[in-house]
Amino acid sequence: MDTNAGIQPSRRDRNKSSTRTRLLDAARRLFAEKGVAGTTIDDITDLADLGRATFFNHFAGKDAVLQALWGEQIAHFAQTVTTQLERPLSTAERLLNVFRAFEEAAELRPQYLRVVTGELERDGQNQSTGRQRIERFHAALRPLIEAGIAQGDVRSDRPPGFLTQVVGDAYLSVIRRWRLYPHEHLASHVGLAVEFFAQAIAPRP
Repeated sequence: MDTNAGIQPSRRDRNKSSTRTRLLDAARRLFAEKGVAGTTIDDITDLADLGRATFFNHFAGKDAVLQALWGEQIAHFAQTVTTQLERPLSTAERLLNVFRAFEEAAELRPQYLRVVTGELERDGQNQSTGRQRIERFHAALRPLIEAGIAQGDVRSDRPPGFLTQVVGDAYLSVIRRWRLYPHEHLASHVGLAVEFFAQAIAPRP
């Protein structure tokens, strides 16, 4: 029995969550406008109308803010995958919808996503950090591949982990190319990538 069911967060917890949200909202806006390197902790606290001490109550530094923003992105990605699994779709349709979700986010906040995904890629060159992030990303994506194997429209002659890696690399490649070539048509690139990799992971005749 869940003894925590129905328990509302305390005022202190609500205030803490609200303060953290204000800091992250300020960081998103500033990162988009000035870049991560060009944004200082004072910039973030000034925009959030909070003190430096309050900032350090929530984050160890700017890198911790970036990590929190990545955590939000991967949580959103995982929820997108879960939503697709709840719908009676083919794996190719689910993959397209997952890719399209990034496309929609890119239309809403292009500069922010370009800055943050680029910074996260550079930060991920650290072996330990990079491994942890890619493992969490693959863990969020893998249920979609496993569901496809179970419903018979994803090949079963290769390990699910390998197929997850292939699709995950394609997803990250689309993001990287969008960031490097902002004038290209993202929707067309997404469509081609999903079509190609859907064929690559389809069952062999």
